[in-house]
Amino acid sequence: MAYKKNFFVFIFILFMMISCYHSSFDENKTIEIGEISEQVNIPRRSISFDFKRSIENYIMKHNPSNLVLENGDVVLKCVFLNYAIIPLENYPLKKIKVTAKISYIDNSEPEKSWEKPFVVSEVFSKNKKNLFSKEIIDSIIKKLTIQVYHKIFFYDSDDNN
Repeated sequence: MAYKKNFFVFIFILFMMISCYHSSFDENKTIEIGEISEQVNIPRRSISFDFKRSIENYIMKHNPSNLVLENGDVVLKCVFLNYAIIPLENYPLKKIKVTAKISYIDNSEPEKSWEKPFVVSEVFSKNKKNLFSKEIIDSIIKKLTIQVYHKIFFYDSDDNN
């Protein structure tokens, strides 16, 4: 009898999770990755090039039929605006924070277009000599890719953007 109660609780929780998220993206639309640029210069790294490759690969992995090289129903653009190194009080750690402005331009339904700043951060050891190591920047790019992908294809019912 207890397994039936647990089963119904599981089904209820699953239903609630699904009902909180709605697809904000018409599956028939195509996405073009437009201009990805940077106003900030991360040493020894083209974060814009790496982000473009990352978001393309992520979409290809999860929704390959939606990605096109040009003339997409939707154009995704990005500008990396700045970064900051933030010391964390009472810890031998620092945080790098990167801000990017993402534009989602829906050519078929302009009212669904949006522009939003995304802030992504990663904590690292103060003693690390290379603040912009491959691992740190890769982690920031991965986090940003996932956030942007979820903003495009899903939105929380509480999200007004």
